[in-house]
Amino acid sequence: MTLSAKKVSVGMRKRLWLTAILLVIVVLLAGCAGHPKGMKSLRWLTDAEKEKVTEIALNTPEAVQAKNNYGTYTTSLDWVAIDWHDHAFDSFGIDYDYQQPESQKWISEHVPKSAEFYSEVIINFGEPPQLESRVAINPDTGKVANIQQFGLKLPPYYKNNQ
Repeated sequence: MTLSAKKVSVGMRKRLWLTAILLVIVVLLAGCAGHPKGMKSLRWLTDAEKEKVTEIALNTPEAVQAKNNYGTYTTSLDWVAIDWHDHAFDSFGIDYDYQQPESQKWISEHVPKSAEFYSEVIINFGEPPQLESRVAINPDTGKVANIQQFGLKLPPYYKNNQ
């Protein structure tokens, strides 16, 4: 191997290391940005913000399809705390009237400090309700962080009283 080949080889190794380091940094940053950020604490929403998050939830593709399938729906508003992990999350539902002392105590005892808070619009489709969607939205940015849908099984006493 000649002297010039050694210089090229050392230069190539430096570039490969630099490329590898940059790739790791990009992957780490992309992994951290995998979900829309939530709020670090709860606050009351204005009426305009309540309308905004409800409208966002009703215009998700899942909700549009459910509205077409079931026709009728009702909405309500809660909070959800989400503790994000690499490929999963834990969620903690919180009543919208969270500022009651017992709610504050429950949050501090059960919700991890790393959790992020989102408005949660709950949509029940059908009459009687047959499908429930829970849409977590950051009210500050309007970004949807998570959507969960559940089929609702009617209890026998409800079916018998129709």
